Amino acid sequence: MSTGWDHRQERTRSDVLAAVGEIIASDGLEGLTMRKLADRAGVAVATLYNQFGDRNGIIVAFAGHGLDQLEGELDEQPAARPIDATRVLFDALDATFADEEPVWRPVLATLKSGPDVHGMGAVGDRIVAAVEADLAKALADGLFIAPCDVAVIARHIFTQRLRALERWAHGTIDWPTYRRSAALSLELAFAAVLVDPHRADALRRVAVLD
Repeated sequence: MSTGWDHRQERTRSDVLAAVGEIIASDGLEGLTMRKLADRAGVAVATLYNQFGDRNGIIVAFAGHGLDQLEGELDEQPAARPIDATRVLFDALDATFADEEPVWRPVLATLKSGPDVHGMGAVGDRIVAAVEADLAKALADGLFIAPCDVAVIARHIFTQRLRALERWAHGTIDWPTYRRSAALSLELAFAAVLVDPHRADALRRVAVLD
């Protein structure tokens, strides 16, 4: 059972993460300091270290909080069919990044070198897990040409997406180029394992097939 202390801790965490977005939007990621964040959120600097560890921990927590909010919004929508659920997830993520580009662009540039094989740390792991669960449903529904390791495919899909995001975050490509590249990579990955007509649909989505 949650206690008053738990509620206060959660409220403090929510206030801190809201302040993170405000500071990045106004001052850039370089303007995000522990002192400035503590002042904006109305907490002690020691509280930030106790709850988040360090500045990098705060950035990762901010990204995770954004994913929490997105998942809540998706849960309120009608359930998508297998494969389409992955498309919906990535489209929703992209919409979030595009709507708040001044915040998310520097954050994504920072999170690119996570400690795990996916990048983005625990946030990346959660996205991979969601894609893997969707692919498992597609496999169970007979949409694949043969039994496949859905974990490997999910990691591949996310890694390719992350590489394209990194290039956009660092200014190597613009947003429309990122979107085209990401869509092509995703649909080609689907086309490699899906049966028709789902395979043909994937190819038509990126104008590879008439």
